[in-house]
Amino acid sequence: MRRTFAGLVVIALVAGCGDNRECSLEPFKAGDPDGHPEPLGASSMEARAGRIAAADLPHVPSELVTWKEGDFVIANNRIALVIEDVGDSDLYDPWGGRPVGLARVDNREMVEPNNFGELFMLTGRSTVVTDSVSVLADGRDGGPAIIRARGKLHPLPFFDNLIAAVYSETWTDIDATIDYVLAPGADHVDVYVGYASSRAEPKDSPSTLHALMYTERTPAFQPIKGFDPALANAPYVALVDDQATSWAYIPGEGVLGTPINASGFLGAFSAGFTMPACQRIFRLHAKIAIGGPGLDGAVVAAASALGEVVREVSGTVTRGKVSIPNVHIHATDGSGRYLTRGVTDSEGKFSLHVPLGADVTLTAYKRGDQVVTVHAGYQAKAPAIDLPAVGSIAVSAMEAGNPLPVRIQVLPVAPTTIPTVPDNFGETRVTSGRLDVVYAIEGRATVIVPPGRWEVVVSRGYEYEIERRIVDVVANAQVRVDAALDRSVATPSIQCGDFHIHTWRSNDSGDNAIEKVAQAIADGVEMPVRTEHEWVADFEREIGELFATQWAAAFASIEMTSFETWGHMGVFPLTPRPDEVNAGAPKWQTFPTADAPDTEFSTLSPKVVFDNVRERPEAPVIIINHPRGATNYFGYVGYDPATGTARNTADWDTKFSLVEVFNDAHWKQNRDSHVADWFGLLKAGRKVFAVGSSDSHAMSNSPVGYPRTCIQLGTDDPRQLTQNGVRDALAAGHSTVSGGIYVTARLGTAGPGDTVTGAGSPMMVDVTVQAATWIDVDAIDVVVDGETVDTIPVMPGDADPANPAIRWRGQVPVQVRAAGGFVVIAAYAQRTLEPVHPGRTPFGVTNPIFVTP
Repeated sequence: MRRTFAGLVVIALVAGCGDNRECSLEPFKAGDPDGHPEPLGASSMEARAGRIAAADLPHVPSELVTWKEGDFVIANNRIALVIEDVGDSDLYDPWGGRPVGLARVDNREMVEPNNFGELFMLTGRSTVVTDSVSVLADGRDGGPAIIRARGKLHPLPFFDNLIAAVYSETWTDIDATIDYVLAPGADHVDVYVGYASSRAEPKDSPSTLHALMYTERTPAFQPIKGFDPALANAPYVALVDDQATSWAYIPGEGVLGTPINASGFLGAFSAGFTMPACQRIFRLHAKIAIGGPGLDGAVVAAASALGEVVREVSGTVTRGKVSIPNVHIHATDGSGRYLTRGVTDSEGKFSLHVPLGADVTLTAYKRGDQVVTVHAGYQAKAPAIDLPAVGSIAVSAMEAGNPLPVRIQVLPVAPTTIPTVPDNFGETRVTSGRLDVVYAIEGRATVIVPPGRWEVVVSRGYEYEIERRIVDVVANAQVRVDAALDRSVATPSIQCGDFHIHTWRSNDSGDNAIEKVAQAIADGVEMPVRTEHEWVADFEREIGELFATQWAAAFASIEMTSFETWGHMGVFPLTPRPDEVNAGAPKWQTFPTADAPDTEFSTLSPKVVFDNVRERPEAPVIIINHPRGATNYFGYVGYDPATGTARNTADWDTKFSLVEVFNDAHWKQNRDSHVADWFGLLKAGRKVFAVGSSDSHAMSNSPVGYPRTCIQLGTDDPRQLTQNGVRDALAAGHSTVSGGIYVTARLGTAGPGDTVTGAGSPMMVDVTVQAATWIDVDAIDVVVDGETVDTIPVMPGDADPANPAIRWRGQVPVQVRAAGGFVVIAAYAQRTLEPVHPGRTPFGVTNPIFVTP
């Protein structure tokens, strides 16, 4: 007999007590532990549910999706949704039974899987601690397929400290289910949440929080507003993957309003409900509409799920008589409301779907082309879109006749302007004021540009001179730029690293990992250290795919986040553990699990977490990242730089030796804040060393390598580096921080991190300041025992005539206090690092040299 989900709900409701006394309800039943043996084999008249085999899981190019063999899949002949099996879960929700991936189905195979992140199924602040995942209906009867996750409600651990102010009720006494229901031929999965309440009195839940994570990797779209994550009474939100399956999240009732949009967490509230007394209920929590590729497929699926009718608009994009692929076609209506977006195929064709009564305008956009707009009105066939002719710039970069990785930027020269579209069209951003930015690992690239006057900037980080060339480009012609770059800054046996880099593996970054590594290498960073939130990873695969092992070394790390509780910490190095949750991420909370349901929910003390981390075989060091602020470590413990100690001694760690003093910031900017905090620790007698990192989440506005930590490692070859060698040199302070300027300082034979005797007596520090000639150096600060005792202006005549990159060299007198102290040398400028890193200010600073009696 064919069963419907509504029928199951009726049976469940009859099981209630029917009065206001406390009662005992039977737990929700579980279904079959395995389901259909061929869950992807549904015909057009079927939907199926069962466990998925490894061979049936499609390859995801980003390797971000966390599905595994043995998870459950619910599928028909059109779409598939994968539900994680019971047990410990990756990412932020620690419990199984949630979606972990989705794709379209073609010929009984999952195709073009979405770059899926995370979807939370919340009741107030709580979700289900899943104790079983099973198949209620495998589809053999021709009805809907149903997968059920079952367990008790419990606050979602990672953000409970934040959301508890909104929802006081935890619902921990409530048995609950999450039921995923897919009908034959449907383009959406209905998600029902069931509750079994034994309470004597009903209680209102004031609202329903709908929440997603990792939304930067697949940008969020809402109807009318377009690509804008600030949800405003939106009927749904779509997560868009242009080259793969996309999907839409539709609330079970009402609209998505009062948005929360922070750090890749995208949430919105809809209507609440009443938890009944002594009764079971089922609520339609959401619909997951699956389509694609790209936005338009999600728009069509969402319209179907909502019972709305759309019409097709099709057309072709050419240049002359040549079809142009990969052009974005944006559709808006007569009021400027954003409707949808498509991409032209290999034949230049596109097809879009818009509301029946929409008066449609189409805008064609492709980076390097002029923007073309046509009015399609109410027609099914759009007017021909013919792009104007373009030109190109072919760039080749060499050092001593050999190609080298470079950053290539193309900027407009007046009266030429950059063709643009509104932000809500969702086009990928590049550095402000640039037509295009290319990271050419092999030193060659061709950039398509509209006819006009353009400036080409070719650079290789801070140790090299740059090439700037103004070119006039005409239609259907190519201009060549051959750049010979000279390395003018000498840093023998020193290699520079950025120990704080995020990619789309982190919840709050959308940067493709390979492109991020290419940027780091092009900008001269030899050690791009991957520090994703709550996931241990490195860039070994990316460096290998770029054939760039001679330019960069891969080391694994993590940024422990404690999600706005007691701060963010880098842990270096760590080795990924693929078989553990989040590749072996250190745990900072305890909570119930399917195997240990009675475990207490608690957030661990940072001291406990730090000590647990230090016990790992890699013997990693802790870096206190961006330490200031109430939810960062120094703020959390009440650190006082005047004493070098903290009010909260129970959580104050006395073993850390590294602080991220410069987080995308410079010397003068941080002198009275983070630098003062660092000096407070040094004056208190602790050997703590500065790290400079980018904390880059979006390389369009936060370049990897500004600033960078440059370490004395005894080799110039990244292939010779070891994680232990880098760890030990970093922990010993044998490093400087560079934001474009390189400072070396020695007291006799002692350099940064070393100790010499002679406290209380006059001493001379040998100082050399280097910078490529396109970078300014204005002054040098001499710091003794935390106080600036001298500021030396740097004049053009101070440069070495034989090597103009040596901007100042000489001896500086110092005298530390008789009891012992330290010396730090910093150099800086006012004019920014244009045209390479706009908005960043040059500086360089040494780690301390210690002087004892």
